Amino acid sequence: MSQTALIYLHGVPGSEPLPDRTVLFQPAPGEPVEALGLEQAFTRAADAALHLVLGAAFANLTHVSLSRKQARHLQRVLPFLLEEQLLDAPDNLWFASRKGHQDEYLVTVTDRLLVEELVQLARDAGADLVSLQVDVERLGALLPVVLEFDDAQTLLAASRENALQVGIDQRESMQSLFGEQLQDATVLAGNAAVFEQLRDHRGQELLTGALAPRKTSSAPGVLTPWKPLAYLAAAIFILTVAGLRVQQWRYQTAADAALVQAKQRYEQLFPGDKASSALNRQFQGRLNRLAAGGSAEGGQDFFPLLVPVARVLKQIKVEPKRLQYDQRQNTLLLDVGAKDYSQLESLQNAINEQGAKASIANYRNGAQGVNARIMVEQPG
Repeated sequence: MSQTALIYLHGVPGSEPLPDRTVLFQPAPGEPVEALGLEQAFTRAADAALHLVLGAAFANLTHVSLSRKQARHLQRVLPFLLEEQLLDAPDNLWFASRKGHQDEYLVTVTDRLLVEELVQLARDAGADLVSLQVDVERLGALLPVVLEFDDAQTLLAASRENALQVGIDQRESMQSLFGEQLQDATVLAGNAAVFEQLRDHRGQELLTGALAPRKTSSAPGVLTPWKPLAYLAAAIFILTVAGLRVQQWRYQTAADAALVQAKQRYEQLFPGDKASSALNRQFQGRLNRLAAGGSAEGGQDFFPLLVPVARVLKQIKVEPKRLQYDQRQNTLLLDVGAKDYSQLESLQNAINEQGAKASIANYRNGAQGVNARIMVEQPG
């Protein structure tokens, strides 16, 4: 356990007011264990994390077997399942439970007013009550166990649900009632030994739900010293991105202005002329001359195939991807992308109308349309 204060409310419930109840108090591990009033102990633990342990006489430790459906509504069904074991109305009791073996649930029942008063006394004193547990539940790993206190009191705990607090003069007669259950029990002699084991073990937590400890800011983490550097790096990154965006905007603005200026200059030099139309006519003219007059070897076979394809691609909205010419077979292979198969058929028919022979060699449906290979041949 960490460096925290520990209060042990042992013995049996009495008639004295709870703040005046004598408890055992240890401000930190290794410190002497003192006997003082509960209110005084809370004051001594002010501004410190505090663990409080209740004696077995202040709680009813039991168990229930629940189906999976009942386990979903555990807090609602517990009062009804434990009705025969409870000595008070369910509204006056505080229930805490944890999963046991298979369908078994281990239940701790305490007086609600007792738990709420302990929490309130701790808050009034300024102590940070972070844990409230029962001694036998907390020392479950040591059971059976015998706790011998310095005030001549003894706790005999054969099991989680079978424990008894007695005076030294009654120990022998009461211990015989347990038979052989305490024969191999662990004996913790003295308050110091008891507190050492209480600090080394944990059990069922009673501060749950509405009484759960309030979360406080924790100690600085490992990354805390690096936070200023992280903030600086983030600020530099944001400024860099902003600078790049501004620079991109300036370059784009300059490019747009240059384009407008170039268009205006072109219209001044060539009034009424359109560069795109002129280049298109120039390209068509070169194709026609090559097709009519021929060129180097293979040209008179290639260009008659290319011309009708070029004319059709200008009209039909498909995406040309690759153009291959097989000189030996005198075929032109055109890889295109289309929205659907009907566009491919339109392309095929249009090429055929131009005097060539076109066929869809193969096609494949894709995520964004159809990819196909069109084979163009000389008719005849």
